[in-house]
Amino acid sequence: MNNPLAFSTLGCPAWDLETLLHNAVAFGYDAIELRGYLDSMDLPTAAPFLPENRHETARRFTEAGLSVCCVSSSGVVAQGNLDHVKSHCELAQALGSPLVRIFGGRPESRELAITNLRAFGDAAQDAGVALVLETHDDFSTGETVAALLSEAAHPAVFSLWDLHHPFRQGEPASETHRLLAPTLRHIHIKDGIAGQGYTLLGDGDVPVFPMLELALDAGYTGAISLEWEKRWHPEIADPEIAFPQYSKGVREWLAAR
Repeated sequence: MNNPLAFSTLGCPAWDLETLLHNAVAFGYDAIELRGYLDSMDLPTAAPFLPENRHETARRFTEAGLSVCCVSSSGVVAQGNLDHVKSHCELAQALGSPLVRIFGGRPESRELAITNLRAFGDAAQDAGVALVLETHDDFSTGETVAALLSEAAHPAVFSLWDLHHPFRQGEPASETHRLLAPTLRHIHIKDGIAGQGYTLLGDGDVPVFPMLELALDAGYTGAISLEWEKRWHPEIADPEIAFPQYSKGVREWLAAR
């Protein structure tokens, strides 16, 4: 399979590293996207990801047959929290992850957004990784993300299509994909119902598979990463239920293409 299947640790805030690796393999995943670990949302300060432990952690991923597809930071273009982004880029480099996720936020000005995004991009380039700007916040559509990336014009900055947000904004999936395709490096999937929250795959109204079809038909080879927001929404299904359900559904769909 060209597209690694991954999940974000946002969906399993109670799992330690051993549990993460074991369950990823058991539930049929190829990679893990790091977004918080146990009680910490600042990954570089969590025990397995401290500088002195990174080599051993990377070894354990490799030994399990897994990769780190993305290190998801809380970097926000509007805030310009450059030191935070730098620390996550250094962590990504140490773990062999090609990508670091950032948000756009709600910048006070266009000029500020462009300046900060270029600074973020420089930090990523120095670490030998790339940034992916997620469709989120003031940049929840393909149109807004593509416009900012075009204006910043940084060679280390690409896009992340979170399928959920542009759909909720009413942007047609074909338009989102058209705008993001030239820069698309990462995809987040999750199903849900407007006003009711996230659901298991197929129980919501998000056209997950038609959206994935657009990307894969155009040659997208990046990860398909489940962003199950259990940390923020403890009422949704536990990862022991959601993760294998999504994996099974996506793999069956891929096999049938």
